[in-house]
Amino acid sequence: EKTLLGWIKTAGQDVTAYVDEVSNKPLLEKIPTGTKTVSEKKNAAISSTELRLANGVKVVLKPTDFKNDQILINSYSFGGNSLASDADYTSASLSDEVIGSSGVGSFTQIQLDKMLAGKTASVSPYISATAQGFNGSTSPKDLETALQLIYLYTTTPRKDPNIWESSISQYKTVIASRGAVPESVFQDTIAAVMSSYNLRGSVPTLKQLDAASLDKAYSFYQQRFADNSHAVFTLVGNFEPEKIKPLLEKYLGALPAASANSSYKDLNIHAPAGKITKTVYKGLESKSSVQLVFTGDYDYSEANNLQMDALEEVLNIKMIERLREKESGVYAPSVRISYTKIPDKRYNATVSFGCAPENVEKLISAALEEIATIKQKGAEAGDIQKFNAEESRSTEVQLKTNGFWLGQIS
Repeated sequence: EKTLLGWIKTAGQDVTAYVDEVSNKPLLEKIPTGTKTVSEKKNAAISSTELRLANGVKVVLKPTDFKNDQILINSYSFGGNSLASDADYTSASLSDEVIGSSGVGSFTQIQLDKMLAGKTASVSPYISATAQGFNGSTSPKDLETALQLIYLYTTTPRKDPNIWESSISQYKTVIASRGAVPESVFQDTIAAVMSSYNLRGSVPTLKQLDAASLDKAYSFYQQRFADNSHAVFTLVGNFEPEKIKPLLEKYLGALPAASANSSYKDLNIHAPAGKITKTVYKGLESKSSVQLVFTGDYDYSEANNLQMDALEEVLNIKMIERLREKESGVYAPSVRISYTKIPDKRYNATVSFGCAPENVEKLISAALEEIATIKQKGAEAGDIQKFNAEESRSTEVQLKTNGFWLGQIS
C-alpha cells in the first residue's frame, strides 16, 4: 500500500509537459530587397509574358481563368545529380527529398507545417539527373508565401539529422524487403540492365546507404541552388502579370546568382548495344512477366514526337488484338514509348505483358511479328483515325488545364 501511495504521490514528477511547436516568428523575418525587371517580352500567340530579372532569373507568366484558386509553379536550372561524383552520388540523390522534408531556416518541418496551416501554398525542391528547381502550387492570395518558401529553400535550407536517419532507415527497410518480392526483383534487374549496371540507374545497396551522409547531401544541395542566374521559373494560373511582378522581383529577384556557366554532364548512361536476353527466376507462382525494350538514338522534334505518340497508340491496339484477343494469352498487354532531349536524344519503347510460363516464347514471337508488320507496311488507316480522334478530344480538354500549359511552356 505504501508503495502504491508513493507511486501516486510522485506520479508525473519527471514528465515533461507537451509543448506545441508553434512559432510566433514570421516565416521570413527579413524581407529581401530583390532586383528589378531588366527586360520584358510578350508572346501574343499563347498570351504569355517573359520577364528577365537583374540577377539573371527568367520568369514565364501565363495567366488563365481555368481555376480561380490555382497558380502552378515550376522552375529548372541545368546541372542536377549528373554533377555529383560516383562516390557522393547516393548522398546527392537523397538530398532533395531529405532537405525538402526538414523545414527551412530555423523552423522544423513540424513548425513549418503549423505555420502554413490555413494557407494554400506548397513548394518542393527537386534535383533530377540533369536539373534542379522547384515544383509548387498556391492560391492567388498565398502566392507571396509560396515565393517566400522558394527563397528560403534556396538561401537557408535546413539540415535535420533526425529526418536523415529516419529516411535512411525507411530506405533500408524497403530495399531489404525488395529481394523477397518477385516483381521488385524483376524491375530492379531491368533498371540495372538498361543502365548497363551503372550505379545511377540501379537501386542503391545497403552498403551505399551506409556510406551516404547528411553533410554530403546538404553540401550538394547548397551547391546546386547557389547559382540561379540561369534559372527559369514558370507560373500558370489565376493572376495578372503586372500585379504580381513586384512579388517576383522581391523574392525571385533576390535569389543568389553567380553568373557561372553551369550545365549538366552527359554521363553516357545507355542500354547496352545489341540484343540482350535476361531471365529472372523468382517466386513460387506459375506466372511470367515479360518486357521487350527497344532503345536507340532519336531525332527529337515536335513532328517526330507526335509520330511516336501515334505509334504507341497503334501498338497498344495491335498488342491487345493479337496477344489478348487472338492468342488469348494475356489479359492486359501495354506499350509505352518515351523520348528524351536531355542529356541526349534517345527513345525507349517497351512492350509489357504477363502470361503463363509455357506461353512466353510464343507471345514474344507474336509481339515481334506485329512490330515487324508495322515497320514494313505502316499503320492501318483505322488505327490512325482512332489516334487522331482521341488526341483531338484529349487536347481539347487539356487546353483548359493549368497543368497542360505548365508542361508545355516550362
